[in-house]
Amino acid sequence: MVLGIDASQANRKIRSGTEWYAWHLIKEFKKLASGRTDLEVRLYTRDELQTDLAQGLPSNFQVKVLTWPLRYFWGQIRLSLEMLFNPPDILFCPAHTIPFFHPKKIFTTLHDVGFEDYPELYTKLSLWYHRWASSHAVKSATRIFTVSEFSKERIVENYGEELESKIVITYLAVDNHLSIDKWLSRLEKYGLQKQNYLLYVGRLEPKKNILNLTKGYEMSGDQIPLVLAGRKIDISDVETYLADKPELKMRIKFLGYFDESDKQALYAGAKLFLFPTLYEGFGLPILEAQAAGTPVVTSNTASNPEIAGNGAILVNPDSPHEIGEAINKLVLDENLRGEKIRLGYENVKRFNWDRTARTTWETFLK
Repeated sequence: MVLGIDASQANRKIRSGTEWYAWHLIKEFKKLASGRTDLEVRLYTRDELQTDLAQGLPSNFQVKVLTWPLRYFWGQIRLSLEMLFNPPDILFCPAHTIPFFHPKKIFTTLHDVGFEDYPELYTKLSLWYHRWASSHAVKSATRIFTVSEFSKERIVENYGEELESKIVITYLAVDNHLSIDKWLSRLEKYGLQKQNYLLYVGRLEPKKNILNLTKGYEMSGDQIPLVLAGRKIDISDVETYLADKPELKMRIKFLGYFDESDKQALYAGAKLFLFPTLYEGFGLPILEAQAAGTPVVTSNTASNPEIAGNGAILVNPDSPHEIGEAINKLVLDENLRGEKIRLGYENVKRFNWDRTARTTWETFLK
């Protein structure tokens, strides 16, 4: 049997939640498929494999680099051509972009439908693309993976109750066994000191609620710097708000892109982690912060309560006042901080990449 996997997401140099999901699954699949003479796994990419993805590739894995001159439509067109002329028995696409032509057995992951719940946060072109790609994926897929109970409910609500039996929930996870103390010296290169900053990690865009996060930080009155770590997509509202607030602006540090190897140190060094986002299919940074022993403030909406468990203070993301109050509670109350750190460690144990990969793998082979 030949199992094909769209590895284009996992193979990106810079990865966020969706890309790390694909990377970790392939890492675990190497273990599950190793030594099986009855199985060939084909990884389809548009470039040569990144070193960390190529490491430890079993002999029954084959890499097929499918070159494509255009920036877009590699998945729909270039991968389609491969499927048309040399298809595997099964194809897995870890994101909801699937080729026009594909094997009869095709599996895909629809992480969330935020574009349906918050269409105003997307450009017209982006909104059209997400709606079209998702509709095509759910109609074609043998099974649909998603990453939370919340996302499953929203998919069924938007695409029909008949999909409920096709959806398989597979949570994301974190590497919670990593040693952190030896990395804390890395904070120096970012001009940061341990326990002397508040942290947000993620893309900087409207659905991440950066403006209300900024207002909540301001209302807390805390003088500890706020570090916003992640790629700027669109924060024009935040920049406008800060334009006539020079003192507040000086206390906010836009870190931009940071080395992935430094991420755990950034989490572990923070006084607390702020993630009051408007919408998450699965808020992976919540678990990353909890695994690093950092108390969390996050939203009481979407999947965030489901993922955070009892290891966070939940707030209304539309209320800067609540965000500010939560900041003050965790900064000033050491007992509360200790409790949320302990409960965060316990919560992370619910999530495991091995379990996620095995559930996915077994679904393929049923």
